[in-house]
Amino acid sequence: MVTAGWLIFLGIILFIILLLALPVHVIAEWNEKLTLRVRYLFFKFTIIPGKEKEKKKKTPKKEKEEKPTEEKPKKPKKKHTPEEIIDGFIDAVHRYGPGAKQILRNIRVHRLEGYWQIAAEDAAACAIRYGRICALLNTAFGFLRNLVKIEKTKLRVYPDFIAEKEEIRVLADIEANPLVAIIGALRIAFAFLSNIIKEQKKETSKKERT
Repeated sequence: MVTAGWLIFLGIILFIILLLALPVHVIAEWNEKLTLRVRYLFFKFTIIPGKEKEKKKKTPKKEKEEKPTEEKPKKPKKKHTPEEIIDGFIDAVHRYGPGAKQILRNIRVHRLEGYWQIAAEDAAACAIRYGRICALLNTAFGFLRNLVKIEKTKLRVYPDFIAEKEEIRVLADIEANPLVAIIGALRIAFAFLSNIIKEQKKETSKKERT
């Protein structure tokens, strides 16, 4: 016979599955910095940027005077170009096929707005870059449309021969099912681990031959 404890446990599991089956709305915005706002049921909160922690002020010691330490110059973090991000995204989807495609097919984009002002050193370089970016975006957008349901789209890409730097703004209103996303993420993790195991087997076989 099923005990009361098992019934409570099954009820909790079903309740969690029900919550995960409800859609989550995400507003993603890029304007020099990334902003992510989430709406789930009656709750609204911002994931990025997080709340900044207040730094505690250190009281100076009177007895011992500390010698000022020379700060080592920090290495600047390598920033990926938009082209590298788009190529990396397409490559990742191909690499982790079933799981990544399951996550993307679960996504519904209610609104997608993009603005890209292209700039370069001179007019000729700007025109060449404009053609390359348009070709890349057409490929990426066609690839994305085969997997993601996109309802409203407003994209504007144009060359600015006078601007000193590029300007990119993106706004996306996304809806997704957390349960399907979790299953897709598990499939990606399984594919990632299987690839690591295959590479390790290849290395051991090479060592055995030598």
